[in-house]
Amino acid sequence: MQVKPFKLVTVFCEAILESLVITELDELGIVGYTVSDCRGRGTHGVRSGSWRLSSNIRIEIMCDEEVAEKLAFALSQKYDKDYGLLIVASNVDVLN
Repeated sequence: MQVKPFKLVTVFCEAILESLVITELDELGIVGYTVSDCRGRGTHGVRSGSWRLSSNIRIEIMCDEEVAEKLAFALSQKYDKDYGLLIVASNVDVLN
């Protein structure tokens, strides 16, 4: 088994940003990601997910550290001021 280190970047944002975030991923050459609906409570209040426009999504991306930093910077600059956005990066190992 070969172990490869990556950054797991998790973007929590308003669902309305999905296509814009995916465009950013495309521009950075990121070809793999997972999008899922999520709900909960945070600094922007409760997000029940019962109405698509008020719901949140979680986008998970595995990439190297340089790409993770570029992605976080681009998303923060464009969307953090006007939308609910949280970006988390973790060190992970891929085991295959």
